Amino acid sequence: MPGRIAIARTVTSRPDEDGAVTDALLTPERRSKKVGTLPDQARFVLAAVRRCLPEDVAATPGANARVGVSLGTFHGSMDVAERCLRTMSGGGFREVTPSWYATGLPNATAAIVASVHELAGPNLTMLGYQAGIEAIVMACRQILAGRATAMLAGGFDLPSPHFAARLAGAAEYDGTGTIHAGAGLVWLRPGDAGEPAGATVVGWSQGAIGTGETDRDVVARLIAAASAGPPDRHPAVHLVRPEGGGAVDHLAATAPIRLVDAIVGNGEPGLHALVVRGFGASAACLLVEKAV
Repeated sequence: MPGRIAIARTVTSRPDEDGAVTDALLTPERRSKKVGTLPDQARFVLAAVRRCLPEDVAATPGANARVGVSLGTFHGSMDVAERCLRTMSGGGFREVTPSWYATGLPNATAAIVASVHELAGPNLTMLGYQAGIEAIVMACRQILAGRATAMLAGGFDLPSPHFAARLAGAAEYDGTGTIHAGAGLVWLRPGDAGEPAGATVVGWSQGAIGTGETDRDVVARLIAAASAGPPDRHPAVHLVRPEGGGAVDHLAATAPIRLVDAIVGNGEPGLHALVVRGFGASAACLLVEKAV
């Protein structure tokens, strides 16, 4: 790998055990001069973003031409689609507010974050359960390619109660999963810039799960690909996948939250491999070196 990417700042945002998204988790503004009415999903992510941005970036709007945003989501804007369909069915198309659609597209949240904070670098949105980690991978690629000096990256989801209930009954969750909102964000910069970071990204890989492959097969293959060959050390493995049994799941935010909590925050020093399997055939791996 041609360089190391520093994980300079991290933030997680999630509700308490009851899953309720309270006002404390939402940015207080309901409107933006640049966007107009802010949907709750954007307010949820913006509140987390403001805790993740370095002070110099947050305080210098217009000077961030090469700072980008890369976010992943599973739920996307399903609740907005539901709202539009219910409104159209009940009162007709004239009752549908155009801004619901404009601010509710799957990539709208990343665009709103970039617009509000004037982050004019690459603006990317990944989709899928594993999209939070894929968004971090894509952010690392932008930095290494010289397209960005820093990237805000991670995953988020704020599913509607209807969507969460339907998904929790899916076979992948054994019919007992609990779906909550969540956001996991990291601030990435080149590893040789600024103060030493507590953790750095040292490799990654993405791939499709083969027919009949077990979790062990997938983990071994992705780690080998992320290491560009057999790793000279055995990393601590963290596998993330949709789980039932009553475990709380945050959809695309699950893996970034695990990255922040179990590796950057509380992980043992050394090499860690975070592997995430989605609902379909997609999987991704992030290799992270936790400093002493």
